[in-house]
Amino acid sequence: MKKLLVLSDTHVNSEGVDELMELLEPYFKDIDRIVHAGDIVCQELLNELEKYAPVDAVCGNMDPPALASMLPERAIIDWQGRRIGIMHGWGSAGDLPRKVFERFCDSGSRPEVDVVIFGHSHQPLREFRSGTLLLNPGSPTDKRWAPFCSVAIITAGSHLDAEILRIPSA
Repeated sequence: MKKLLVLSDTHVNSEGVDELMELLEPYFKDIDRIVHAGDIVCQELLNELEKYAPVDAVCGNMDPPALASMLPERAIIDWQGRRIGIMHGWGSAGDLPRKVFERFCDSGSRPEVDVVIFGHSHQPLREFRSGTLLLNPGSPTDKRWAPFCSVAIITAGSHLDAEILRIPSA
């Protein structure tokens, strides 16, 4: 079984990278790839994540210009025979899942991907729409209006699934 660690909205500067990496350490076990859906804030975090597995990342609205210029706003990757769409998101949390989902649909409103990963709202979400997994991992550092801080793991074997994992409070 292959595993993909999904992060978003980490919001750490270079001084907070070591602490975040310690917090995430338990989630790196058996990970084959990492996706970060934006609001990374510093290049140092991406460098540290790369030590565990290849990283695919998109920029978020809080990423500084130097980092944002290196990252796409939207990406589609192939992983374990599935197409995964990644983008950060924008605007209010209420209709964010719909808006992000629609960005990965063709003109006939059919999803062009098997999974849509997004962030922005800090609110974890795992649901299926039109057979497509829609996943927001939440934030491991700032729950905002969510009930807890979190990350997600996508597993691929005979089928694809995801689990939102609560980050224990410090």
